[in-house]
Amino acid sequence: MTPVAFAELACEPDPPVEELALGLAAEFRHVDLGPVRARIDALAAEVEAELGRPDPDPISALAAIIGRRHGISGDAREYDHPDNSMLPAVLERRRGLPITLSVLYVAVARRSGIPLRGVGLPGHFVAGHFPVPGARPELIDPFHGGVRIAVPDLPESALRPWGPHETVLRMINNLVGSFTKRGALAEAIHAADLRLLLPVDPADMERLTLEARALRARLN
Repeated sequence: MTPVAFAELACEPDPPVEELALGLAAEFRHVDLGPVRARIDALAAEVEAELGRPDPDPISALAAIIGRRHGISGDAREYDHPDNSMLPAVLERRRGLPITLSVLYVAVARRSGIPLRGVGLPGHFVAGHFPVPGARPELIDPFHGGVRIAVPDLPESALRPWGPHETVLRMINNLVGSFTKRGALAEAIHAADLRLLLPVDPADMERLTLEARALRARLN
């Protein structure tokens, strides 16, 4: 089973963020969707079992299963490697970037009935537990095994849940930088073109289009 094409998912108003991430990964390598989904489902089943214990704590359950039992955390050694932005590779290697790990946590949480969303903090991406809509979230850091972190003194707008399109846009930004740094200009150009399929405001679209053109100029 192969993922839905990235272009098709990018046009949906609110696709599951992990499906959009899988569509992104499939633009660069073969992705067998069945086993990847099954692995996420299995993690969710373990979290649900953990929630069946007395006095369940959703955040602790996610960290216990994903972070501790399965040892899925951040890749500090090769932080900007393209694999760290590819959800199937992150599941296989159990290492990834903060944003890709947060996508995994959100996917597992949704299957387990936990209201978790990605939150883009300045310089870092984490996951936020939003049990009460509009309230300040509890924050966890998937890069460090899902540990709770203090909510920074930031305006409410900086602590909002991120949507799937803006999350994956940031993932693609990371890929453009990773590929460019490694001299893989064809892959960097393809990633830059994928950004143009996402719904962004006109000013950002103009900037992203110019960046894609600049990469093509380097290749030529």
